[in-house]
Amino acid sequence: MQDLYQEELMDMFKNPHNRGAMDDPSISISKKNPMCGDELTLQLDIKDGVIKNAKFDGIACSVTVISSSILTDYLMGKSIEEVKKLTKEDLLKLINLNLTTSRVACATLVLFALQEAIKNYEKGN
Repeated sequence: MQDLYQEELMDMFKNPHNRGAMDDPSISISKKNPMCGDELTLQLDIKDGVIKNAKFDGIACSVTVISSSILTDYLMGKSIEEVKKLTKEDLLKLINLNLTTSRVACATLVLFALQEAIKNYEKGN
């Protein structure tokens, strides 16, 4: 079972869901992890308070890519109010990886981008 899960994660790293850019996102935010150098851009398409589409791109390690892929899948169809309640612990449960303390920063980079994106979106609307 563990080997199958590892293969699935490697496939997600090589072929992540929702990687790329949108033509006209509702909000776009870029974040950088100074500890490891990961750079991530998160884009959201929001209609009537619901996330219709989420994309990410950037130069990042496997943990950041996997976490971004899983989180963007999770966001689709969720309301802004639901997403605002998402915690670091929730994200770590979603990605279900055994991470060292330093790698938690990689996994949560997309969450910090999401939190900032939502704040900026709400300010503008």
